[in-house]
Amino acid sequence: MREDVYEVPEGTEYRYLVQDEEEEQIQYVRRLYVSPFLVVSRRCMFLISCGVIALLSLAGCLAYVAETPPPGVAEVETECGWLRGSWKGGAYSFKGIPYAIPPVGERRWRPPADLVEAGQCWQGVYDATRFRSICAQVQPLRKDGQVMGQEDCLHLSVWTPSLQPAKPLPVMVWIHGGYLHMLSSQERGYSPTEELAARTQTVYVSLNYRLNAFGFMALEVFREGSPTNSSGNYGFMDQIQALQWVQRNIHNFGGDAGRVTIFGQSSGGTSVWALMMSPLAKGLFHRAIDMSGSYVYNASLESAEKDNLEFLRRTGCKNAICLRGLHIAQVLQAIPWQQYPAWAADELTDLPVKGVFLGPVAVVDNYVLKAPPFETWEKGGAGAYNDVPFVVGTTEQETDFSTKVYMFFLTTSLLIVHSDKLTPFGEALTNQALRLYNSSAPCPTSDRCPERLFTTIVSDMRATCPRNDLAKRAAGALKSPVYRYLVTYTPSKQANASSWLPFPSRFAFHLLDSLAFFGGLEMMLGTLSPADISFQEMITKYFVHFAKEGKMPEEWPKFPSHVALLDKNISFVTSYSRERCDLWEENGFYSYAWIN
Repeated sequence: MREDVYEVPEGTEYRYLVQDEEEEQIQYVRRLYVSPFLVVSRRCMFLISCGVIALLSLAGCLAYVAETPPPGVAEVETECGWLRGSWKGGAYSFKGIPYAIPPVGERRWRPPADLVEAGQCWQGVYDATRFRSICAQVQPLRKDGQVMGQEDCLHLSVWTPSLQPAKPLPVMVWIHGGYLHMLSSQERGYSPTEELAARTQTVYVSLNYRLNAFGFMALEVFREGSPTNSSGNYGFMDQIQALQWVQRNIHNFGGDAGRVTIFGQSSGGTSVWALMMSPLAKGLFHRAIDMSGSYVYNASLESAEKDNLEFLRRTGCKNAICLRGLHIAQVLQAIPWQQYPAWAADELTDLPVKGVFLGPVAVVDNYVLKAPPFETWEKGGAGAYNDVPFVVGTTEQETDFSTKVYMFFLTTSLLIVHSDKLTPFGEALTNQALRLYNSSAPCPTSDRCPERLFTTIVSDMRATCPRNDLAKRAAGALKSPVYRYLVTYTPSKQANASSWLPFPSRFAFHLLDSLAFFGGLEMMLGTLSPADISFQEMITKYFVHFAKEGKMPEEWPKFPSHVALLDKNISFVTSYSRERCDLWEENGFYSYAWIN
């Protein structure tokens, strides 16, 4: 046990450090000193022999012991007040920290409001030892889905291995997926942990942001009185507000505000891309990792507001006052989940139907997003977007999480069964697709070749090939390095279904890379094989190196010269599936890529 001596003026409030070398943890403790000199010690035994001032000092010691948080508790100061967090598994965690005023009542469908500016910080020490509510949502995405969460949900959490590192640590800000409709920043196996922070010596932040209609409903009635003269994209504004909080506060958690990496999966990846394009996020992050995000968000505000009149009709409201008075369930049930403009994304794991598209959720609102993304790169000038090192990743069988994959389990060629969907695009295209996706190829997974074939073709046209195009355009527009990876690893066993993986998955499925990074594979697979562990370690190694250095290690070439293939080991190819991707691009299939 080490004893530290500090001199403090009488009556001064001073926060001092107590380090327990046996437990290897640091605690920040608040104490109002009453004596001009005090020796700090957890047991305070030495104070008993302090001569004339022994009795006074002993009284101070007893008061100190009474106020000291129990083992495993720590306190940190932020711009809005003190937080009490916890220590576990080699790192500190501070959970459920408010970063904006709750967007309820009159604040529903408005930009997030800063707590400090509004004078609404908390009094005393805020309990950050537990998560707060997830954001309002339904699961599954149906009118009769189970209503979950609350609107008072704008919280973030921080995990850090040290509150006072010798050198500030890199920061990784996680943005969760879920179609922009569901899930949260605190999903087990799909969010940071103390163990991850300790093992990687990195500070992690995860955040909740408004979802579905609460986060992305664009309607003209919301423009009235709006300081932005826009509507929609409130969830993106929440993410920007959280990144501003990180810039102002993360140094108190041992983080480096000049080395912030944003990374997200699925619609979290879409969010990463949107933040790269938003002038409002300028300077708030310094690297970006997009894992399986969507390719399309080019709907104008006017077209989205017109389409979303179906939502307004379903609510029975005529104005914003009425809409802001609706119960959470009434809002969620009024969303046109399956009727155009459909928000449920039911068809994104199947071959597209010609001319049938989902309704837009993220929109070009001329505030958060000034123009469609590629137009921003081409015409906006370097100051219009965030030029930071960028990683674009997908998995080989992105759509391997749907019952549609298994409906034709024993079919020799799934394309023949589905040719009625491809035929309207042209008979020649169907013949070319049958040639390029040949089901007679060797089957490495026993009797599951038909499933693998079907998931690969839909994944190529909906996700992988469009993301190749995104990476190519990024490499042409950005001065910063761009990297591209494709996960080709097949786990040792079938992944179990869960709330965010609705059907058992067998191949390089959507979520595989993020689950590996967060240690969620064991939860999904059970006991991990040596190959599973190697894959998990590889993902973590490269992501953390990128976050620390702003580039991949020397062995990973920049795009477009190479694409990294992530199996249990890493390898590189000059291109992935070029002939297949050319087929989908030349026939206009990128407009059917994943949206939201």
